[in-house]
Amino acid sequence: MTSANAYHLKLQAQGRIVVPTDVRADLGVTEGDELILVKEQYGYRMTSRRLLAESLYGSLKKSDETEGDFTRQLLDDRKAEAEGKGW
Repeated sequence: MTSANAYHLKLQAQGRIVVPTDVRADLGVTEGDELILVKEQYGYRMTSRRLLAESLYGSLKKSDETEGDFTRQLLDDRKAEAEGKGW
């Protein structure tokens, strides 16, 4: 690690990397959990499903709260879809 915000990771056999303990703790993940790589303009960002959902939650809310929460509805639909596929 060269700074508080950068980690040097070594690509191992079969494309594997080791995610440092403190990063796993920050992401709230343990062995077997899925991570998500999000492509951005200048590279990739690694996150967890939970953190991605939290960052998106509310971003699609209508300004009139009485008409519903599109983000929650979308997340519920995706969860039901994933469960139906056995994910």
